[in-house]
Formats: sequence, C-alpha cells, structure tokens
Amino acid sequence: MKYLFSIYIITFLIYNLAFSNDAGQIMTYSFDDATNLTIEGTSNINSFDCKCKDKFPKSSIRVFFDNSRTIKFAKGRLLMKSSKLDCNNSRMNRDLCEALKSEEYPNIVIDILDAKMGTEDINKTDEWISIKASVVLTITNISKMLVLDVKVKRVALNKMRFTSSQDILLTDFGITPPTALMGLIKVNNKVKINFDIIALIDEGNNFN
Repeated sequence: MKYLFSIYIITFLIYNLAFSNDAGQIMTYSFDDATNLTIEGTSNINSFDCKCKDKFPKSSIRVFFDNSRTIKFAKGRLLMKSSKLDCNNSRMNRDLCEALKSEEYPNIVIDILDAKMGTEDINKTDEWISIKASVVLTITNISKMLVLDVKVKRVALNKMRFTSSQDILLTDFGITPPTALMGLIKVNNKVKINFDIIALIDEGNNFN
C-alpha cells in the first residue's frame, strides 16, 4: 500500500499550488512514523485488521495545476510490499501473502492521477477539507480505477494529515478470499483499506 500514500500528497498541492501559475513543479515529501495504513476485513467467525509495517522512503511527485480546481500528477506512484502486512497472527499473515500472490507480485501499487478540490476555503488551514482523488490501484497485476474521498488538514507548517477509507472486493483483483481449517473459516470478499497519513513536505519546496 505504499502506493496508497500517493493519494495524500494531492492535498498538499491543494494548499501549496492552488494559486500558483507554475506547472510541472516537483514536490519532495516524506512520512511521519505515526502514518498508519490498514486492511480491515471479516470472516464467518470474526473480524481482523492487518497493519502495514513497510517503511516508505522519501519520494517526489510532479504536479500540474490547471486553474479549474483540479490538480494533475505525473510520476505519482507508490509501492507497498504485500509481505509487510501484519495481521498479528502468523498463520493469517501467511494465508494473506499467499492470497495476494506476494512472491509473484510483491508490490501493491497506487498511481495518483488527479485531485479535485471541494468548495471549502483552502486558507482555513486549521480545518478539515474534502478532496476527491482519482487513483489506479494495482493488486496481483490487475488494475482498477478508484475515486477516493479524502479528508485533509494542516497540522503544522510543513506537515499535513490525510485520512480516507475505501471498500474493495478481493475478487475484483483476481484474489480468492483466504480460507482456513479445511474451509471452516472463510474470509469475506469485501475488505476495507484505511489510510491515516501524516506527510512532511521538504523545507526546500517553496510553494507558499
């Protein structure tokens, strides 16, 4: 779900590029240790949460603002190693990696396409604002376009917090929901991806 992080860079740009005439600027960013990504699901007997334990390196993204309240992105790709999902149960971790075909397709990929601003005043940096982000999610080499409802808030001068949740069907990505104990335990097809991202903008980015 490393690619899932891309989504949140969108909102940085809303604050920092919304009134800029420059196009194709490159923004460098990193992630606070408090960043949290999880996959939440249920089975026929219980519920589960799998937390991403991956570490995400400093990255950059090229952004374009077209003065129509839409920000477009190039090279906005993030990768997350599926083997780094921890369900706090070694057997479930193993079953999940097998279901995600992590040996053949080690990364979950998120490509950010664009972000559309809502009607909120972006100068109210102490309040949450709503963004719609278009992304392409790729799991097991199958790609799907998604539109995410993202909430963003500035928590410090160069620090932003982004939250979002998205339901997906495992079978849409060619994944057979895992089973255990000879089929007695069955994971349900629908799972939810939750994002709570705290992103840090490099001080060298002069967008303000």
